[in-house]
Amino acid sequence: MFAWKPGHLLPSSFPECGFGDAPPIQRIAFSTFVSYTPTDAHKGLPYYMTILHATHAVYSRVAPCGRPSVLNSTTFFLFEEFRPLRMLLFDTALQFLTIFALFVLCIMFVILIVNLCTFPRLRPQASLQASNQYTMVPLVSVLIPARDEELAIERCVRSLVAQTYERLEILVLDDHSSDATATLVQRIIDGLPQHQQGRLQLLQGTALPSEWGGKNFACHQLTQYATGDYLFFTDADTTHDPKMVTSVLAMMQTQKVSLLTVQPTYELDSLGEQLVVPLLTFTILTLLPVALIPTRPEPSLATGNGQLLCFEQTVYERIGGHEIVKNRILEDVLLARAVKAAGFRMLFVDAQDIVYCRMYRSFSAVWSGFSKNLFAFYNYSLPFALVALLLNILLFVAPVVFMISAPLLHLSDTVRLLATIAYLLPVLMRILLTLRFTHVQRVEMLLLCFLHPISIALGCLILLNSIRWHYRKRGTVWKGREYVTSR
Repeated sequence: MFAWKPGHLLPSSFPECGFGDAPPIQRIAFSTFVSYTPTDAHKGLPYYMTILHATHAVYSRVAPCGRPSVLNSTTFFLFEEFRPLRMLLFDTALQFLTIFALFVLCIMFVILIVNLCTFPRLRPQASLQASNQYTMVPLVSVLIPARDEELAIERCVRSLVAQTYERLEILVLDDHSSDATATLVQRIIDGLPQHQQGRLQLLQGTALPSEWGGKNFACHQLTQYATGDYLFFTDADTTHDPKMVTSVLAMMQTQKVSLLTVQPTYELDSLGEQLVVPLLTFTILTLLPVALIPTRPEPSLATGNGQLLCFEQTVYERIGGHEIVKNRILEDVLLARAVKAAGFRMLFVDAQDIVYCRMYRSFSAVWSGFSKNLFAFYNYSLPFALVALLLNILLFVAPVVFMISAPLLHLSDTVRLLATIAYLLPVLMRILLTLRFTHVQRVEMLLLCFLHPISIALGCLILLNSIRWHYRKRGTVWKGREYVTSR
């Protein structure tokens, strides 16, 4: 291949290039290209910019001749001669993208490290001292909405009945279950010892109004029966340490907050759960500075987890309760933001030692559950969701694609190095999170950290499905109910 440098002159015949018999006009074009010398104004420019100026000089000389065949031949020659230039430009673009990805990833890494160092941990407390607000230990109402939860409800309820906290009422609302949920709860009630009679009650839900979401209406109904000073909402798929209620109240009173929500330990058995569910923790702890949640008043610096939301009853009533989120899917986050918007403080804590949750039991359940929530996370904003989708691909999937395709595309060592770092940095973040929050199957979960790009790719597919659900006529479907949100 002919190698050219700016200002390099060759004989007019160019035999080594096969242009000895070329028409005069093509020799003019080629001689212009190879003999082009940068002016003082062009000196110091990158190599590829100099070539572009040389190309302009070629067309300046051959264009007046008005011969398309000559121009086509010249264009083909320059196209072949510019192949290294095109690869250089492509390589430069990939370098820019990977550097940008690394910049964002470094910010996320710093947020994660700060969060891991400052994330308050909720540990079991043996007792609770009466605060000045109460003349006696406060009454706590534990509220459990349940619909088709026969696989989890018994374990959940028994863990709550076994709480060491004395002043406790547990209300379970059966939301028109089609399975044995209500039967299992009633069996537990019938088997309670004499001193625990009345601690657990089973309620039957009424017909769902058209303007309400199912879980939100179930929670609203539960609050109509609750008599506690604290309203403790929890899901039927959770399990609790016997000292959990005491620990939650002690933390709320010590920190002087009106709402406490938690990060539980997620129990993951199937591969689909292990790949997708950890993205919840990854997203929150790499994007949200949790240390600012109790100290800053901005509602945007709030999060909520419906697996455990403990409100002061007066504050819950003050913000309007579940009525303000009656038809919303991410009601837990919105309630947390409402608490801060009303001027009250909240706290998000690590409860891995005392709260456990098995969200889903198969990949199909993970797909449906996340599809229900994910587009709602972006407030049903299609541009916002698509930008997030592209960013996820750029930050977490593209570096692996660059690494794999580097030999085929003849990418530079710089791109390979940057892509490798951009791949390993999120893997390191996942490893740190696994070491902090995983206590069962830890080796397996650590190995799955290296499949983080696959987890993100699955998350992107779920987001696309969530968008599809939103715009289809049926809307979002969950547990036999259809939710058509406004578009």
